[in-house]
Amino acid sequence: MTDYDINEIADARYMGLMCPPASPEAKALVADIINIIEQAEKRQRARKAEDKAAFRSAVGLISGDLLIAMEAKEHGWSYHGLSSAAFDDRPVGYKTFKSIVETMAAVGLISISKGRNAQAPQFDEGAAPSYHPSLATRFRPTQVMVSMADQAGVHHGSARKHFPQQLPNNVIEVTGKSTTVRGMKTKGKKLKLAHTEKSRAMETDVKSLNKFLAGFELEGGSFSGYRRLFSNGDIHGFDFQWGGRLYGVGDYSYQNIKKTERQKMNIGGEEVVEIDINASYLTILHGIEGYPLPNREDLYSIGGYDRAIVKAWITATIGHHGFHTRWPKNAIQEIKDAGIDKPIGLTMESLQPVILDHFPMLADWPSQKVTWADLMFTESEIIIGTMLELMHSHCIPCFSVHDSIIVRKSDQRIAMDTLKDQFFRRTNIEPRLKGN
Repeated sequence: MTDYDINEIADARYMGLMCPPASPEAKALVADIINIIEQAEKRQRARKAEDKAAFRSAVGLISGDLLIAMEAKEHGWSYHGLSSAAFDDRPVGYKTFKSIVETMAAVGLISISKGRNAQAPQFDEGAAPSYHPSLATRFRPTQVMVSMADQAGVHHGSARKHFPQQLPNNVIEVTGKSTTVRGMKTKGKKLKLAHTEKSRAMETDVKSLNKFLAGFELEGGSFSGYRRLFSNGDIHGFDFQWGGRLYGVGDYSYQNIKKTERQKMNIGGEEVVEIDINASYLTILHGIEGYPLPNREDLYSIGGYDRAIVKAWITATIGHHGFHTRWPKNAIQEIKDAGIDKPIGLTMESLQPVILDHFPMLADWPSQKVTWADLMFTESEIIIGTMLELMHSHCIPCFSVHDSIIVRKSDQRIAMDTLKDQFFRRTNIEPRLKGN
């Protein structure tokens, strides 16, 4: 198997397996690919009717992702893990996927770069240190497959039109607890979902939102549905009460573009406004602890200190189980992103008494039972509650970006009133909101 350049294969598109052939051209192309695969297979007996349908569907979904990646990524690579666990709750099973991609490679339709485990840094004399990260298996169409697509009418740049992304069927996901080693945070692994009555109700709400919002044209951004992601699923007592944010499906979700670009979007031809909750977690914590909000528009604005540094300190602390003794890497990056080189002369420890003087509810943070996961869940319930109320009561489309919502400008007032009401119901405190 060819050993591809690590820099080439690193930038790959995840194969979501949610882009089936929709156009006559795409369906004809997939039929040709199926024919090639079947001719190359060495089967003892023909597939049963239901297995054949699943097989044909799988070829279509795999082909869609492969061709979309050719347009989305510089080198055209897609990736998907080849462990059986990587296919839990997926529309294509492990054995089917593996059989199809291996046959496609054998007949020259795709190239494969085998997955690899992380390698320790190599320090060769006279050369810069090298490090190979862990990578899932990569796939890319060969020129043969690209030519087949072009001949079928699925020309380069049009794959998304011919293979449109479907709304997700599995909209509730659970991951284990994240771990931090030497300042490096590792996200918890995806866990097998065990539905409860509570999660089923949440699933119904997300699917209702997905179906409703898919009926509105979002120009300037992509919407292919949401999934609701819960954390700490491997901790005793888990009952879908930690995390819970909505995440847009797909690489091109509007959530993944910069705020300045989101502000250029429109819904059904009408300009949008993004409504932010000022210091969302901090405001929720004020409500939980029974503290009134300080009398200032921006909670992070403390006289004599740059807002970005104050925000970075609070964000880093709330996302941790105690008080930091030094600036975490992500906090430093957050400060740099705000245009500040570094917090010169200000350490986490030196800033602590200043922050606690303004926000006394944080004084006992290390011993508080409330965690970031609790705050995120409350926030997610507020945002989703707002979206559902706007949908059910007013037929107003509302898109979320974690602690903010996007609506048409004509709906701004009612959206802000609804968001304030939902926030107050769950925290007994009224948030500070800002539009654009």
